Amino acid sequence: MTYDHRHFPAAPRGESLKQLGLRIAFLVLGSVVAVDHVGYAQVVSPPTISKAFGAATIPLGGTTTLTFTYANPNAGTDLTGVSFTDTLPSGLIFPSPSGFSGNCSGTEMFVGTDTVSMTGGTVPAGGSCFLTVGAVEGTTAGVKNNTSGNITSTNGGTGNTASASITVLGPTPIPVVPTLNESGMLIFGLLIAAAGLLLLVRRH
Repeated sequence: MTYDHRHFPAAPRGESLKQLGLRIAFLVLGSVVAVDHVGYAQVVSPPTISKAFGAATIPLGGTTTLTFTYANPNAGTDLTGVSFTDTLPSGLIFPSPSGFSGNCSGTEMFVGTDTVSMTGGTVPAGGSCFLTVGAVEGTTAGVKNNTSGNITSTNGGTGNTASASITVLGPTPIPVVPTLNESGMLIFGLLIAAAGLLLLVRRH
Protein backbone atom coordinates (compact mmCIF):
# COMPACT_ATOMS: atom_id res chain seq x y z
CA MET A 1 0.00 0.00 0.00
CA THR A 2 1.38 3.48 -0.93
CA TYR A 3 0.61 6.81 0.68
CA ASP A 4 0.45 10.24 -0.89
CA HIS A 5 2.18 12.80 1.31
CA ARG A 6 -0.52 15.27 0.38
CA HIS A 7 -3.02 13.21 2.46
CA PHE A 8 -1.04 13.52 5.67
CA PRO A 9 -2.17 16.36 7.94
CA ALA A 10 0.07 19.36 8.26
CA ALA A 11 1.66 19.91 11.63
CA PRO A 12 -0.29 22.42 13.70
CA ARG A 13 1.55 25.43 14.94
CA GLY A 14 3.75 24.57 17.85
CA GLU A 15 3.82 20.81 16.97
CA SER A 16 7.29 19.50 16.53
CA LEU A 17 8.42 17.34 13.63
CA LYS A 18 8.77 14.44 16.07
CA GLN A 19 5.16 14.79 17.19
CA LEU A 20 3.99 14.90 13.57
CA GLY A 21 5.98 11.77 12.85
CA LEU A 22 4.31 9.96 15.74
CA ARG A 23 0.84 10.95 14.48
CA ILE A 24 1.68 9.67 11.01
CA ALA A 25 3.04 6.39 12.43
CA PHE A 26 -0.15 5.79 14.42
CA LEU A 27 -2.25 6.54 11.33
CA VAL A 28 -0.32 4.02 9.21
CA LEU A 29 -0.38 1.37 11.95
CA GLY A 30 -4.14 1.76 12.39
CA SER A 31 -4.67 1.30 8.64
CA VAL A 32 -2.56 -1.87 8.59
CA VAL A 33 -4.42 -3.36 11.56
CA ALA A 34 -7.80 -2.58 9.98
CA VAL A 35 -6.85 -4.18 6.65
CA ASP A 36 -5.45 -7.25 8.42
CA HIS A 37 -8.62 -7.63 10.51
CA VAL A 38 -10.87 -7.47 7.44
CA GLY A 39 -8.74 -10.03 5.58
CA TYR A 40 -8.74 -12.41 8.55
CA ALA A 41 -12.49 -12.18 9.04
CA GLN A 42 -13.08 -13.36 5.46
CA VAL A 43 -11.13 -16.63 5.82
CA VAL A 44 -13.38 -19.62 6.69
CA SER A 45 -11.79 -23.07 6.64
CA PRO A 46 -13.65 -26.06 5.14
CA PRO A 47 -15.01 -28.94 7.22
CA THR A 48 -13.03 -32.14 7.80
CA ILE A 49 -14.31 -35.74 7.71
CA SER A 50 -13.20 -39.21 8.82
CA LYS A 51 -14.94 -42.58 8.84
CA ALA A 52 -14.67 -46.00 10.48
CA PHE A 53 -16.35 -49.39 10.25
CA GLY A 54 -17.63 -50.87 13.49
CA ALA A 55 -15.43 -53.96 13.09
CA ALA A 56 -12.19 -54.83 11.32
CA THR A 57 -13.63 -58.09 9.95
CA ILE A 58 -17.08 -59.56 9.36
CA PRO A 59 -18.18 -62.97 8.08
CA LEU A 60 -19.68 -63.35 4.65
CA GLY A 61 -23.30 -62.20 4.98
CA GLY A 62 -22.52 -60.51 8.31
CA THR A 63 -23.05 -56.82 9.13
CA THR A 64 -21.42 -53.97 11.03
CA THR A 65 -21.91 -50.21 11.39
CA LEU A 66 -20.28 -47.36 9.47
CA THR A 67 -19.68 -44.04 11.26
CA PHE A 68 -18.75 -40.68 9.72
CA THR A 69 -17.26 -37.98 11.94
CA TYR A 70 -17.13 -34.46 10.54
CA ALA A 71 -15.82 -31.33 12.24
CA ASN A 72 -15.66 -27.55 12.00
CA PRO A 73 -12.11 -26.22 12.53
CA ASN A 74 -13.30 -22.59 12.73
CA ALA A 75 -13.39 -21.28 16.28
CA GLY A 76 -15.78 -18.41 15.59
CA THR A 77 -17.93 -19.42 12.61
CA ASP A 78 -20.62 -22.06 12.16
CA LEU A 79 -20.36 -24.08 8.95
CA THR A 80 -23.62 -24.34 7.01
CA GLY A 81 -24.77 -26.46 4.07
CA VAL A 82 -22.41 -29.27 5.09
CA SER A 83 -22.78 -32.23 2.70
CA PHE A 84 -21.02 -35.46 1.68
CA THR A 85 -21.68 -38.68 -0.25
CA ASP A 86 -20.21 -42.15 0.20
CA THR A 87 -20.47 -45.07 -2.24
CA LEU A 88 -19.51 -48.54 -1.01
CA PRO A 89 -17.10 -50.70 -3.02
CA SER A 90 -18.18 -53.91 -4.72
CA GLY A 91 -18.93 -56.62 -2.18
CA LEU A 92 -20.54 -54.30 0.41
CA ILE A 93 -24.15 -53.11 0.55
CA PHE A 94 -26.52 -51.25 2.83
CA PRO A 95 -29.16 -53.90 3.57
CA SER A 96 -32.77 -52.94 4.03
CA PRO A 97 -33.81 -51.81 6.55
CA SER A 98 -30.72 -49.85 7.62
CA GLY A 99 -31.31 -46.63 9.54
CA PHE A 100 -29.28 -43.65 10.73
CA SER A 101 -28.28 -42.11 14.05
CA GLY A 102 -26.48 -38.79 14.54
CA ASN A 103 -26.21 -35.65 16.63
CA CYS A 104 -26.40 -32.75 14.14
CA SER A 105 -28.83 -31.31 11.63
CA GLY A 106 -28.96 -32.41 8.00
CA THR A 107 -30.87 -34.71 5.67
CA GLU A 108 -29.66 -38.30 5.30
CA MET A 109 -30.76 -40.67 2.55
CA PHE A 110 -29.82 -43.89 0.76
CA VAL A 111 -29.39 -44.01 -3.01
CA GLY A 112 -29.83 -47.62 -4.04
CA THR A 113 -28.10 -50.23 -1.89
CA ASP A 114 -24.54 -48.88 -2.09
CA THR A 115 -24.67 -45.08 -1.61
CA VAL A 116 -25.47 -42.84 1.35
CA SER A 117 -25.56 -39.04 1.42
CA MET A 118 -25.96 -36.24 3.96
CA THR A 119 -26.93 -32.71 2.86
CA GLY A 120 -27.70 -29.36 4.42
CA GLY A 121 -26.00 -29.93 7.74
CA THR A 122 -24.80 -27.29 10.21
CA VAL A 123 -21.72 -27.81 12.36
CA PRO A 124 -21.25 -25.28 15.20
CA ALA A 125 -18.02 -23.32 15.51
CA GLY A 126 -15.24 -25.53 16.82
CA GLY A 127 -17.62 -28.49 17.06
CA SER A 128 -17.97 -31.94 15.52
CA CYS A 129 -20.80 -34.25 14.52
CA PHE A 130 -21.27 -37.92 13.77
CA LEU A 131 -23.55 -39.91 11.48
CA THR A 132 -23.79 -43.69 11.90
CA VAL A 133 -25.31 -46.02 9.33
CA GLY A 134 -26.94 -48.92 11.12
CA ALA A 135 -25.74 -51.77 8.92
CA VAL A 136 -23.23 -52.56 6.19
CA GLU A 137 -23.32 -56.13 4.86
CA GLY A 138 -20.52 -58.11 3.23
CA THR A 139 -21.67 -59.95 0.10
CA THR A 140 -18.32 -61.17 -1.24
CA ALA A 141 -15.12 -62.14 0.56
CA GLY A 142 -11.97 -60.02 0.57
CA VAL A 143 -10.54 -56.67 1.69
CA LYS A 144 -12.90 -53.79 0.94
CA ASN A 145 -11.40 -50.28 0.70
CA ASN A 146 -13.93 -47.46 0.93
CA THR A 147 -13.28 -43.76 0.21
CA SER A 148 -15.99 -41.11 0.44
CA GLY A 149 -16.45 -38.06 -1.73
CA ASN A 150 -15.16 -34.68 -0.56
CA ILE A 151 -17.08 -33.04 2.26
CA THR A 152 -18.31 -29.54 1.35
CA SER A 153 -19.97 -26.56 2.99
CA THR A 154 -21.67 -23.41 1.77
CA ASN A 155 -19.44 -20.91 3.57
CA GLY A 156 -16.24 -22.93 4.03
CA GLY A 157 -15.81 -24.58 0.66
CA THR A 158 -14.53 -28.09 -0.06
CA GLY A 159 -12.76 -30.27 2.49
CA ASN A 160 -11.11 -33.68 2.46
CA THR A 161 -12.25 -37.24 1.75
CA ALA A 162 -12.47 -40.08 4.28
CA SER A 163 -11.18 -43.66 3.89
CA ALA A 164 -11.65 -46.92 5.80
CA SER A 165 -11.18 -50.64 5.14
CA ILE A 166 -12.89 -53.84 6.25
CA THR A 167 -12.24 -57.51 5.54
CA VAL A 168 -15.10 -59.85 4.68
CA LEU A 169 -14.14 -63.40 5.63
CA GLY A 170 -15.04 -66.23 3.28
CA PRO A 171 -16.80 -69.44 4.39
CA THR A 172 -14.75 -71.80 6.56
CA PRO A 173 -13.44 -74.60 4.34
CA ILE A 174 -14.69 -78.12 5.15
CA PRO A 175 -11.74 -80.41 5.96
CA VAL A 176 -11.16 -83.13 3.39
CA VAL A 177 -11.34 -86.64 4.84
CA PRO A 178 -9.15 -89.04 2.85
CA THR A 179 -11.00 -92.02 1.37
CA LEU A 180 -9.76 -95.34 0.02
CA ASN A 181 -10.42 -96.30 -3.58
CA GLU A 182 -10.88 -99.93 -4.73
CA SER A 183 -7.16 -100.59 -5.03
CA GLY A 184 -6.55 -99.16 -1.60
CA MET A 185 -9.32 -101.27 -0.12
CA LEU A 186 -7.82 -104.42 -1.72
CA ILE A 187 -4.37 -103.65 -0.32
CA PHE A 188 -5.87 -102.83 3.09
CA GLY A 189 -7.75 -106.18 3.04
CA LEU A 190 -4.62 -108.12 2.08
CA LEU A 191 -2.68 -106.48 4.93
CA ILE A 192 -5.37 -107.46 7.42
CA ALA A 193 -5.40 -111.04 6.07
CA ALA A 194 -1.60 -111.24 6.26
CA ALA A 195 -1.63 -109.94 9.83
CA GLY A 196 -4.26 -112.53 10.79
CA LEU A 197 -2.30 -115.36 9.15
CA LEU A 198 0.89 -114.28 10.94
CA LEU A 199 -0.99 -114.30 14.24
CA LEU A 200 -2.24 -117.87 13.60
CA VAL A 201 1.24 -119.13 12.76
CA ARG A 202 2.68 -117.70 15.97
CA ARG A 203 -0.03 -119.40 18.06
CA HIS A 204 0.83 -122.82 16.60
